[in-house]
Amino acid sequence: MERLTRADHAYAVAAAAAHDLNEELTVILSSVRNSIVELEPDHPARPYLLELEKAAERCKRTASGLLAYSFGRGGRPATAPFNQLIAL
Repeated sequence: MERLTRADHAYAVAAAAAHDLNEELTVILSSVRNSIVELEPDHPARPYLLELEKAAERCKRTASGLLAYSFGRGGRPATAPFNQLIAL
């Protein structure tokens, strides 16, 4: 197994975190969007769900940017789960 430098490890951790976060945000966005569609236009929860959707989209863009940055620096998908990578 190839030994990672500190920088490589940092990029791998960043990539793993961004990837995991992106997966969770996809679930959140899907649920929020489905909820918005099901609600009546004047439902009191609708404005909160729309704000939640916007915030989750901003987080998703940030995670995608972090993933692109780590790959641009030579990072590659980690073979270990994120929790294992941060324990190293």
